[in-house]
Amino acid sequence: MKKIIFSVIVLIAAFNVNAQNSSSNIVSSTIKSITTVTMPEPEPEPVIAMNQWFLRAGLNIMNFAGDGGDDLKGKVGYDVTLGFHKSIARKGAYWGMEFGASSRGAGYEEKVYDYEESLISHNVHISPFTFGWKYGITEDFKIDAHLGAFAAYDYAGKMKIEYNGYEESYKMKDWDDWNRYDVGLNAGFGVWYGRFNLDFTFRRGFIETFDDSESYTNNFMIRLGVAF
Repeated sequence: MKKIIFSVIVLIAAFNVNAQNSSSNIVSSTIKSITTVTMPEPEPEPVIAMNQWFLRAGLNIMNFAGDGGDDLKGKVGYDVTLGFHKSIARKGAYWGMEFGASSRGAGYEEKVYDYEESLISHNVHISPFTFGWKYGITEDFKIDAHLGAFAAYDYAGKMKIEYNGYEESYKMKDWDDWNRYDVGLNAGFGVWYGRFNLDFTFRRGFIETFDDSESYTNNFMIRLGVAF
């Protein structure tokens, strides 16, 4: 009887040892399988605003704003700008500078008296800083909003007067009290598709065109651009 009881105890002990070994092997293999799984690294966020140079050129719808420009009519001029953008954040913010040549001016007419006056000046300008944000709709298509300051200097100009078939023109040196310098703000909105850009920018000057005239530069530019 004692032998039988001893044999039963030995069998039970052996069964427990085997069960514990099996459980240890299962847990160990499970831990190994978990530790060998590597999580994929997250993909870096795309940089929206790349460091780039660009060239823009297009139409400049010119006029003068303010009380002194109420009766004036717009004229069509030009704007050519070379600039660059430098990223300041991965989400699309950037700053930049622009250099270029442009025009400003306006027209005036009195149909009753058959009188017409036209003025256009040509300038070089610089935007010492421009801040903007490019928002990516797709990888290639982006929306671009920007704001900056500008300073300009007129180097040439022409004023033409027509009255009853008589025509006379004056160069800028003959204009009384014309302010060749101008400073102000540029505010714009555009779209980019790859390297190509369509831009709409409003330019507002803060210096009177003529002394005591209460008229200021008021340009709206529609330009095509390409980055390189």
